[in-house]
Amino acid sequence: MVAASSIIFLIMISSASFGIINSTGALNNGIGVILRKVKVSNIPKTVVIWVITFLFSILGIIVGPEIQIPFTIIGISIALGLGYDLVVGLGMIMGGGYAGFNFGPINASILGTSHSIVGLPIFSGLPYRLVLWFFGTCLVALATTLYAKKIARNPEKSLVKDVDTKGLGLDQALEDYHLTGKHKLILVVLLLMFAAIIFGATKLGWYLDEMSTVFLIGGILAGYLYGYKTKEIIDLFIKGVSSAASIALILGIARGIQITLENGLIMDTIIHTLSAPLANLGPTLGAIFMSIITGIVHFFIPSGSGLAVSLMPVLSPLGTIIGISPQTTVLAFQVGATVPNYIFPTIGATMAMLGIARVPLDRWLRFAIKLTFWTFVISW
Repeated sequence: MVAASSIIFLIMISSASFGIINSTGALNNGIGVILRKVKVSNIPKTVVIWVITFLFSILGIIVGPEIQIPFTIIGISIALGLGYDLVVGLGMIMGGGYAGFNFGPINASILGTSHSIVGLPIFSGLPYRLVLWFFGTCLVALATTLYAKKIARNPEKSLVKDVDTKGLGLDQALEDYHLTGKHKLILVVLLLMFAAIIFGATKLGWYLDEMSTVFLIGGILAGYLYGYKTKEIIDLFIKGVSSAASIALILGIARGIQITLENGLIMDTIIHTLSAPLANLGPTLGAIFMSIITGIVHFFIPSGSGLAVSLMPVLSPLGTIIGISPQTTVLAFQVGATVPNYIFPTIGATMAMLGIARVPLDRWLRFAIKLTFWTFVISW
């Protein structure tokens, strides 16, 4: 639990903050008003899916997936407001965010570390990675759109049709949503919170602890702006924190497994066993299997930079032996170190977003495994 304390604290604080904001009705009314304008403008719902997916994919290039955890509730609310389900919301937010993170040409933790280890210019190979990012994001948007259309035709095919969405989405007709002056002030606070987080993460080196502070201040400020008394804010805060307790437990267990494997020196054996057969493969198969092996090891080492430090010193000389260029070796590693994020339960951000969205892992996997497979295919 201690090792995962920062992300656990962020989830609890952001859940509490959104609990306060949601109780004011500002978020639901804001989303309701926007969706009403979309409806009046006759903008196809699928266009909304593509726009949001690409928006979060671009954000994913700039910041890591942990930064996007708090946005989950907004994506879920929009998806439900459009008449879709929780999986569509996750497809837009988690899927889009990971697409940007997976193939982003300026991924410092994975790409920057790998390039420095093999001696390549940092963030080189940008044009190809941008092409890969574009098609990877299109794949996510397409998969989400096809699923959305399927459940729109037949709601019984929803993977989460029996999951309780109370408190997550809109519960009135779009015409009934209106923004008061207080609602607008609270939404301004919410926008400032996200702006501060993005600016801090990209310019000031902020990470999980600083983000938690922003949510703490923003949630309390929103409560006072709405007119809540201190005791009411505290009660809502406690309620929000308690709703995230199960997510914290899952993350703590996942982190415990990782620490056991690392401290028990089990990972060294796994890496050696998996990488040894690569020396007998040609360049094409070698690059493909590099990404697969990296993906397997990534299950046990969720940290991108930690994975690069552990695996790249092994993959780099193997790549030279079988005739793979250093840039291709790095790309194969990048694919394997990111694409499985969609499905691995050892990835804290993934489990956090699933928990916030109330989507059971097994239901999400029925959507995400296909997405992961085809993402691997287009990257190969």
